[in-house]
Amino acid sequence: MLDDHEVKRLLIRTAAGDAQAFERLYRMSMPLLLGVVARIVGRRELAQEVVHDAYVRVWRSASSFDPLASHAVAWLVAIARNRALDVVGSAEGSRVDPVGDDIDTIVDGSYDWSASTEDALDRGRSTRWLRVCLGELRASERQAIVLAYHHGMSHGDLAEHLERPLGTVKAWIRRGLESLRRCLERSEGEAP
Repeated sequence: MLDDHEVKRLLIRTAAGDAQAFERLYRMSMPLLLGVVARIVGRRELAQEVVHDAYVRVWRSASSFDPLASHAVAWLVAIARNRALDVVGSAEGSRVDPVGDDIDTIVDGSYDWSASTEDALDRGRSTRWLRVCLGELRASERQAIVLAYHHGMSHGDLAEHLERPLGTVKAWIRRGLESLRRCLERSEGEAP
């Protein structure tokens, strides 16, 4: 079973450009994503290519993951599933029937969505740490990150909204995510 809290933590670190966190995320979640994609595309070798493409997308778009609003495992599965459906939809002559509830069954079998008391405590502790860590950021970095992740604004939208150059906004987000990663790592060390 995948630990959603750990996947979320690795996604946050990946968004900050941490290649080791991305590698760990890959090793941890690849079997699940390969199973989901293989069920859709029907061929293992094609599924492996699709999963590779999905992880390229994860690396490039990890900064769009909203840790406060999304289940990390579901976010990964959605990227892989959408990529698989794109491949199946564009394949000439080899149409596979769309998969509906079967994907949910595969995901549910790999991840326990029910919140145990321990999970609820971990989520509460993580939320407190995230708030504390956000509070430690510079105001410009905090504002850019909250607008990007909580309100879903793109970098271009942020630059326009904040009336700042695109490069400045990207730098704020990158520095803010790096600071968040360091703060969260310190917080993990303080966990009982």
